[in-house]
Amino acid sequence: MKKLKFLLIDDSPSTNFFNKVMIEKISVSEEIQNVENGAEALQVLNSYVPDLILLDINMPVMDGWEFLEEFQKSDARFKDVMIILMLGAELSENKKELIKTIPYIKGCAEKMLTQEAITDFVAKFHENILLNKCESVLGEI
Repeated sequence: MKKLKFLLIDDSPSTNFFNKVMIEKISVSEEIQNVENGAEALQVLNSYVPDLILLDINMPVMDGWEFLEEFQKSDARFKDVMIILMLGAELSENKKELIKTIPYIKGCAEKMLTQEAITDFVAKFHENILLNKCESVLGEI
């Protein structure tokens, strides 16, 4: 199974550190970048194409919602990127509905990841890639 490139976006250095350690512990990563807000993430994305983005919502400078708004304008390099929202609190009904309209978002998790959650997200990523390839091939027929 292909090892993935991760981008961790959270204003808490300790949360980024903990999640990085958990990801490394189960050996599913090729590379892990971490930043502390959405603006820094957009800068990193100029030269880095992750497979999986773990995105905090409540951050200073540029929060997760603002990041998502900008990210959706991105180019085709990011078509297979999967975003997982990292939540510290329950979302409002409006935000839950908003999530359904953003195709990159493939799940939500508590901010401190478990090995099981990481494994599930990696499996979901690979499943998504296979589905996209099948759709592409079927579209050519």
